[in-house]
Amino acid sequence: MPAQFTQLTSHLWVTQSALFATNSGVFLSGDEACLIDPGIAPETIEDIARFVTEQGATPRAIVLTHAHWDHVMGPEHFPGVPVIAHAEYLRVLREHGADLYRQIDAWEAQAHIRRLRPFLLPRPTYTFATALTLTLGDIRLRIFHAPGHALDQCAVYHAESATLWAADMLSDIEIPLVLSLSAYEQTLAHLATPDLRMLVPGHGAPTTDAGEIRRRLAVDRAYLAELRERVTAAVAAGRTLAETAAACSDVPLPCPCDDPTPHMWNVESAYAELGGQVEGLVGWEREWST
Repeated sequence: MPAQFTQLTSHLWVTQSALFATNSGVFLSGDEACLIDPGIAPETIEDIARFVTEQGATPRAIVLTHAHWDHVMGPEHFPGVPVIAHAEYLRVLREHGADLYRQIDAWEAQAHIRRLRPFLLPRPTYTFATALTLTLGDIRLRIFHAPGHALDQCAVYHAESATLWAADMLSDIEIPLVLSLSAYEQTLAHLATPDLRMLVPGHGAPTTDAGEIRRRLAVDRAYLAELRERVTAAVAAGRTLAETAAACSDVPLPCPCDDPTPHMWNVESAYAELGGQVEGLVGWEREWST
């Protein structure tokens, strides 16, 4: 079934993959396009390319919000188009490139995707440390570092329409997936300050409802605060990781979640970050390295 594109603002269209309800974006201004995480399946990426052509535009940049496998599949379909990523993206490729290839191979085998040539992880054309401004036709997009879910994660903000592409944050279907608790808290505090009239998460439903935007920010920040409080108390009391996980089992979650595993991985990651004694990789470090 061809990808469906929804116009969210005068400059932004989005299409959503059935896999993980993953959003891919197209910012358009004049005859120029900026693609945000174009993917995941080959047919979806081809539909994005076709859509841009039908709008009379040419892709001028691709923004990869972070180096998780479900966000990096698109650039190979747009040879020569500059790729923008945070500087930490390069370190992720060095340290976890083999893990990413294993994850991609496993998904493509499951999806029965056959390749004529091996997939190569995209290398960024431009990287930045704090923020980068991209001029696209008559508009400017601010791409800025937003770590927490991933150390290299970045978000995209269009000030004129108060649109935030939030990468893998502020979802209505996923709880925060926390690699670094401190970084995630700081990022959400930063996102609470600008005017937001359009919010697009990496997974789940976009919203223009101001109350819903405030609610997502509030419940995610409350969840992280409760996680910090309980794990800090457990570490101070000398509790083991298993005991800490049990003490955190009833932490209120920001959205319905039938699978307790993501929350338990958050607990493990926070336990290690806040000084708990662990052996080897735990939490999301372990999950994203397998």
